[in-house]
Amino acid sequence: MMVWVCSLWRVLAVLLSSFLLACSFPLPPGLETMEGPSAVWLGLIPLILVARTTRPKFAFWWGWLCGFLFWLVAVSWILRLQDSWGCLPMVLLAWVALAAYCALYMGLFAFLLSSVFSSRDASSVHPQLRRLTVVVLAPLIWVGCEYLRAVLGTGFPWNLLGASQYRNTAIIQIASWGGVYAVSGVIVLLNAAVAITALRIVEEIRSRSRRRRVHVELMLGLTVVALCWARGVSSVRRGDAGGHAAKSIVIAAVQPNIPQIQKWSEDHRYGAYQALREQTEHAVKSRPALMIWPETAIPDLLRVDPMAQSVVASLVTDESWLLLGSMDFEQPNADRVDYYNGSFLVKGGGRIMESYRKRHLVPFGEYLPFENQIPLIKKLAPLGFSCMPGEEPSVLFELPHGGADAPEITKFGVLICFEDVFPYLARRDVRAGAQFLVNQTNDGWFKNSSASRQHMVNAVFRAVENRVPLVRCANTGVTCFVDRFGRIVKMLVWENRTEFKGYSVDDLFPRSRGAALTPYTRFGDWLFALPCAMLVVMFGITLVVGSVRRRKTMVESK
Repeated sequence: MMVWVCSLWRVLAVLLSSFLLACSFPLPPGLETMEGPSAVWLGLIPLILVARTTRPKFAFWWGWLCGFLFWLVAVSWILRLQDSWGCLPMVLLAWVALAAYCALYMGLFAFLLSSVFSSRDASSVHPQLRRLTVVVLAPLIWVGCEYLRAVLGTGFPWNLLGASQYRNTAIIQIASWGGVYAVSGVIVLLNAAVAITALRIVEEIRSRSRRRRVHVELMLGLTVVALCWARGVSSVRRGDAGGHAAKSIVIAAVQPNIPQIQKWSEDHRYGAYQALREQTEHAVKSRPALMIWPETAIPDLLRVDPMAQSVVASLVTDESWLLLGSMDFEQPNADRVDYYNGSFLVKGGGRIMESYRKRHLVPFGEYLPFENQIPLIKKLAPLGFSCMPGEEPSVLFELPHGGADAPEITKFGVLICFEDVFPYLARRDVRAGAQFLVNQTNDGWFKNSSASRQHMVNAVFRAVENRVPLVRCANTGVTCFVDRFGRIVKMLVWENRTEFKGYSVDDLFPRSRGAALTPYTRFGDWLFALPCAMLVVMFGITLVVGSVRRRKTMVESK
C-alpha cells in the first residue's frame, strides 16, 4: 500500500510538471486559453521534489517521463505533416521519436540533481550550505543539459526554457550576457529555491519546531530574479531614452499565405505569383527601401526561370529592392546537380546583387542523413531531393537607402527558416557587421498549428542577444518586426486561427556601426552555457566512474 501511494504522488507530480511546462509555450489551436508563460516559474518544482525523494536511476526515468509528456504536446505540430507530406506511420514515428529523444535531457537533469541530493559527501556539510548548493547547482545542470540538446547531432535548441518568457521584456535582457540560456538558468534557480524552501517547511512541521528560521535559499532565488528584472528595466529605459543613432529604414514584409501542397504544384504556379504580385504592389506604395518575400517564395529557380525573373523585375525599383527566397543550384558536372535553399537580393531591373545559401539544414526535411549509405531513405525526402548547406560562414547583404541627398549603406544578415533558433548563426552575422537580421521562413508544412508561434518565440531572442532588430517574413506563420530589446512592435494578426494574408510595413532602426557588441555577441556561450555543459559532462563521468569502482569493490569483496 505504501509503495503504491509513493508511486502515485510521483506520477501526479510528473503530470503536474509536464502540464505546467507545456502551458508555458504556445499550445495547439483550441488550447490557447490555457497558455500562461508564468507557469514556468513553478513548473519544475514537482519534478525537483521527485528528484529529492528518489534514487538517481529511478529519478532519471521520472524525469524522462515528465519530458516525454511535455514534448508530446510541444511538438504535436509534427502531426500536421500528414496533410502536407503524407505517410502517417512515419509522421507518428517522427513525433514520438523526437519527444522521446528530447526527454532524455530532462531525465539527465533529474538523474544528476538526484545524485546531488543523495551524495554521501553532502552528509558532512552543514544543512544550510547543502541546501544552497542544490539551489545553485540546479540551474547549472539544467542549462548544461539544454546546451547539450542544442548542439549534439545537428542540434535542436527549440523551446529552451527561457524562450517561454519572450514577452517578459525586463527579464529577457539578461540574454545579452548569457543568451537565452541565462534566462533558463534564472527560471530554474527560482524553481529550485521554492522547492527546497517547501521541503524545509515540511520538515519543520514534522519536527513541530516553533523556531523561526531565515530561508536563505528562497531569498537567494528572489534576489537574483529581482536583480535581473531591475537591470532589464534599466537597460530598456536607457536604450529608449538614448534614441536611435542610426537612421530608420522602411521595410515591407509580404506574407502570401500559399498552402504547402500548392507551392510546388504546376496547377497553382500562376496563383502563387499572383499572390506575391498583388501584395507587393500594395506594399511598394509605402516606398520601402527593402521588400521581403518569405523562404522559397517563388515556385521556380530564380536564376534560370524566365517567368520568375519577369515577375520580380516588374516589381522591383531602384528605390525599393527585393529580398526573396528561392531554390538555388550548382552543377559541378554533367551527372550531378546540387540544390540549395537560397535567398537573393534584387535591385531595379531584376539584377541579382547578392545571394545567400542556408547554412544549417533541417534533417529529414531538407536533407536525409545516411541517404548515401541507405538508398531506401531517399524515398522519404519531402522535397524529392536533398539540399546542400551553404559553405560561407557568414554572408552580409548591403542595402542602400536614404535617397540621393543622404545615401547610406546598411548591412544585414539572413537566417532562413530553422536557422533563427540557432544563436551562433545570428551572432556570427552580427560579429561580421550585420546591423539587423532578416528571418525568411515557411511554416506551411505545419499549417495553422503551434509550430509557427513557437518558431517566432525562439527567434525573438536573436534580437536581444545581439541588440539588433529583426524582421520575420513568413509564407504562412508569423510575420513581425522585433526591436533590439526583443519587443514585437508590429505583427500580422491571425484571423479565425488561420495565418493572415497580406503585408506589413514598418520603420526599422538598425544597429549603429559604432555601437559596442554585447557580451554574448563577443564571447557567445563561453560565458555561461558552455561551462554548464562541461560541468554536466564531468559530473556524469564522475558518477559513472564511481559506480564502476563500487561494483568492482563489491565483486572483489565477494
